Amino acid sequence: MCLRLARPPGPANSALADDLIDISVIGVMRDEELGQYIAKYGDRLALRAFCRQRAVTNETSGGVETVRSALLMKKVRDRLEEQRRTPARSPPDTEGRGIGNKYAAKVTRRVEMGWLHFSTQSGAYRQIRTRNGGGIRNLTVQKSVTVGELLETGKSLFFPNGRSAQGPVEDFEFDIRDYSHNVLPSEVTVGQLYDQTKLRMMRIYTASKPKTVITLSDASDVESTDEEIKHSTLNDGLSSSLPALPDHNGNELFVTLRRVNIVDDMLQVFMEPRVLQRDLKIEFANEKAVDSNGVSREAYSAFWECFLEQCEGEDERVPRLRPDYSQRKWEALGRVWLKGYKDHKILPIRLSLAFVLACCQGLDSVDEELLIVSFSRFLSEHERASLEKALQGSFDETVEEDLLDVFSRMGSHCLPPKDNLRAAIVTIAHKALLQEPKFIIDCFHSVLHNAVSDLKTKDSLLELYESKRPMNKKVAQIIKPSCESLTPQEQTTLNHLLRYVRSIDQRKLETFLRFCTGSTVLCKNTIELTFNRLSGLSRRPVAHTCGAVLELPCTYSSYPEFRQEFDNVLCGDCFTMDIV
Repeated sequence: MCLRLARPPGPANSALADDLIDISVIGVMRDEELGQYIAKYGDRLALRAFCRQRAVTNETSGGVETVRSALLMKKVRDRLEEQRRTPARSPPDTEGRGIGNKYAAKVTRRVEMGWLHFSTQSGAYRQIRTRNGGGIRNLTVQKSVTVGELLETGKSLFFPNGRSAQGPVEDFEFDIRDYSHNVLPSEVTVGQLYDQTKLRMMRIYTASKPKTVITLSDASDVESTDEEIKHSTLNDGLSSSLPALPDHNGNELFVTLRRVNIVDDMLQVFMEPRVLQRDLKIEFANEKAVDSNGVSREAYSAFWECFLEQCEGEDERVPRLRPDYSQRKWEALGRVWLKGYKDHKILPIRLSLAFVLACCQGLDSVDEELLIVSFSRFLSEHERASLEKALQGSFDETVEEDLLDVFSRMGSHCLPPKDNLRAAIVTIAHKALLQEPKFIIDCFHSVLHNAVSDLKTKDSLLELYESKRPMNKKVAQIIKPSCESLTPQEQTTLNHLLRYVRSIDQRKLETFLRFCTGSTVLCKNTIELTFNRLSGLSRRPVAHTCGAVLELPCTYSSYPEFRQEFDNVLCGDCFTMDIV
């Protein structure tokens, strides 16, 4: 770099440029040598100061650039060295994209997995939410993983340790379904699914469906015909997970039911009309019992308890049309009612009187009086009291508010005049009890019409209902000790039992009766009482429903102790069969 001074060019500058003297050379020249080019001493001092300043500036600038360049070069060298070392240390199948190429094909893909469970009530698959053990799970899997392998992953996620909120894993059938709930073939891979759907995120579902465990057994060695019930499950395409029981009589029909699915299992059995002519023997899955009528009574009681919870009303209830119930199901329900009554005298007395009479003898057999009686029991206790006051002509503000609520619920938004109140109540009662369930009544009528001779009139039905309804006094009267001579301890225990039965409420009385006989209504003339001397942790009441026998310890020290222990038994799972 040649020297350029701030002054205008002159002979000295030209001489320095000609001799190629630059800033770095001036710094090493002696003053005498520089004086040959610049005569003035002050100019030489100024030139030296200028050169020193430029040298410092150049040195500093050059140092920063050098450090920056060195850092950049170090980064480049480190990255190249890392790329050279990586292939030797990485496994053959590395996650993510190819090294050094962000556009390389992935060897893994993300998959979202949910849980669909088949609802036997709605007849469709429903997604299980997180709070119930379901939710959406995020997985990262190899593209070569098959749908069959994903199914095993789904079972382990939603059935940890083989159990879930819906039951144990062995009680269900499984498959994998896509976002449209279509079944996916087990051999398809995740990569193929992504190629087919072109989705950015694939969502699949582990689908579970209860196995069919209803088993019908027929001992006949004759080949099945249209007039016979086959020795197989009710659904031809499904095999039972429970073995068929041995049949010692050609007319006996053995059925295994699940307590958790009692309604659907029972209706499935009674889809076949010829079941009414068979000697039905029932057992519960995973329970120890031999059916000598006690297990059957328990099955019918459990069925009606669960079914009536789905109906409308209070003390008396009426079934409502449901989208998952076809005509065949409603007719099967009528057969359950008929078979339970004919074989075991079991009658669901919470089913509306007016509804049952219409099913047996037609709508015209139901008069106004029965409509009002059934409708009052259809309402809550508070509304029933207001209805009775209104019919007696006793009106106040509370009665009017309750009646307005009832009429509004039935579709009328204003109260009728007082002189027309009874007719208006009959109209809404007819609508609620007979018109709305008319299709169900027709289905029942096709099964029950003239099938029960005891139910040909309203009076006979009322008498039957009253005879079946358990009352504290009636239940206490049918309790009989197995022997007439009792010890003082046995007599004390008998007194405790009678006192307990007379004091409990209606719901607990029905539970006690079902514990002893398998039925919530009176279907046995006697409950036989026997005694034992169990004590300590082994002391508890034991019931044998087949013979309606109650076995009680006679080691209670006081009535409160007896009452507490019996209350604990009735409040627990007291209906499970565990004695053969």
